[in-house]
Amino acid sequence: MIMKFEAPDGSIVENPNIEALRANMIDNFPDYWDQGHGGAIIDCYNDDKLESALLIFPSAEHGIYLRYLTQENSRIIANWVSMENPSNLATLTECSDEWYVSVGLFMPLEKAWSGIKYYLETGERSPEIDWIRPSELPDESNW
Repeated sequence: MIMKFEAPDGSIVENPNIEALRANMIDNFPDYWDQGHGGAIIDCYNDDKLESALLIFPSAEHGIYLRYLTQENSRIIANWVSMENPSNLATLTECSDEWYVSVGLFMPLEKAWSGIKYYLETGERSPEIDWIRPSELPDESNW
């Protein structure tokens, strides 16, 4: 299993050091996220095939929102988003430049980090996080 991490500034690191990532993403929150496009992606490869991806989106006010994708033959076959507060899905906040996401999808930093770390170690979505398929979100929400 090979992990490729794309940082907010666009730089790519293969099999990144987990503690260094934590220091940047969590301990240096939100400053780390103020560079480049403001989000991050971790791609998981097995036998040179992209199998899954974890997209990481920060909000200085609300925490971190995760999106987990599984892929087959360069096609997304499953899509999940983190959900922290179902009663706050109709309230939107700017996540990236002019992109608005439901506040209820954002998790506290430590919880988000546990999901990121689990993914880095396994390539799977963390059982400690509540996940929902975007198609199951209410109409007034956005992911």
